[in-house]
Amino acid sequence: METVQSEPTGQTELQNWVKQEGSDFWNPTEKGEELVGDVVEIIQGDYGLQYVIKNTKGQRIKTPSHKVLQARMTEAVAGTCVKIVFTGVELPKQKGYKPTNLYEVFFRAK
Repeated sequence: METVQSEPTGQTELQNWVKQEGSDFWNPTEKGEELVGDVVEIIQGDYGLQYVIKNTKGQRIKTPSHKVLQARMTEAVAGTCVKIVFTGVELPKQKGYKPTNLYEVFFRAK
């Protein structure tokens, strides 16, 4: 087996590479905020599914694992064009529970 030693990374070598950035995280706070784009990845996170959406600017944005959003996105697969609208927060009916984040989800008709 041949061992190949790599040269130290110099500026000229970096010109052939494209720097990769992580996904931004979408955490809407204002009613009416939207996220529009194509689903490029579905991730099983610690608290449920998260969807990575590539928007029209080419940015990769990861959705939160909110239960309402997960329920609305069950039919989404990689390549699905989606529009997610944050519709607000519902206060808990019982003391000690967190508010529920509400969403509407639309898929582009094929």
